[in-house]
Amino acid sequence: MAESHSGRNYCLDYVKGIACICVVFVHCRFPGTMGIIVNCVSRFCVPYFFMVSGYFSYYKDGRKFPAGRKIKHISIIVIAATVFYILVGIAKILFLHSVFSVGFKDIVDFVLFNKMFFISDHLWFLYALLYLYILYAAVDKLKLQKIAYFSIPVLVIAGIVLNRGDYLIGISVPRTLYRNFLIEGFPMFMLGHLIHKYQEKIVSKFTNIQLILIISVSILLCLAERFAFGRDFRYCISSFPQAAAIFVFALKNGSMGSTRALTKLGVKYSLFVYVLHPFVWHTLEQGYSKVGIAKNTAALYLLPVLVVIVTIILSIIIDKVISLINNRRKGETNG
Repeated sequence: MAESHSGRNYCLDYVKGIACICVVFVHCRFPGTMGIIVNCVSRFCVPYFFMVSGYFSYYKDGRKFPAGRKIKHISIIVIAATVFYILVGIAKILFLHSVFSVGFKDIVDFVLFNKMFFISDHLWFLYALLYLYILYAAVDKLKLQKIAYFSIPVLVIAGIVLNRGDYLIGISVPRTLYRNFLIEGFPMFMLGHLIHKYQEKIVSKFTNIQLILIISVSILLCLAERFAFGRDFRYCISSFPQAAAIFVFALKNGSMGSTRALTKLGVKYSLFVYVLHPFVWHTLEQGYSKVGIAKNTAALYLLPVLVVIVTIILSIIIDKVISLINNRRKGETNG
């Protein structure tokens, strides 16, 4: 495995930078055939992020999983993102006359399955990550890792069956039953954990050419799924081997991207990009409507690129502000 002299795997961060851009392209799509292709290529991003979280939750040499620190960290992020989008929702009600209603079922779906109401739907991932850290803390304390590993294929198959319910059993299954922390998140989280445990053996079994071939074939299969099942195919089955192959490739080529902008994006700004991009996207859509280019083809092709650029700029500004505040607090404490 190629790593930097510091021991840090820069390629994992490099791919995180690519993946956070892919998240934008999954949600804010290019028009036409280009949109279909880019969307299929980008579908690996969420499984990859779950795998990264699982990978860094594996501790060897007798070190304990820092459950409290992990849960506290993600809780702060979840609360901040939730408050932000609640304020955005209130602004929409006040200025855009948006209407929303909430019932008991909405609350149950939110608590059990991370289905968002009122706040932005993409935040399900952050809530799922919080649930995963809590679940894994229990797994680690009870030493149930082996059972958790065996659950990986079971949960993946369950997700496929539920996702393709209307085709396999003639019943359309609610999305909440498979797009949640347990069915979609836990198997990929534990796969990342498992890969870390047996990293040397797994990485040594594949060449870069073999991994690139798996990634390429997975993308082609994803496109085939898209044309076979239509746009509303929820998540793509082929994205899972694609994400796993990309992950192993990153582990095998750890020094790749050590000085690149995408690596910095993955390390410092990917979380901000994930949280902020729907706000930027919908704000730009409003701007498109105001200037009368909402249906202009060229403008629609440009929109996802603008969302990426504006979101990254906004993320950098917010990171600078947070760093400035933290440095000022440290200075006051030291003084």
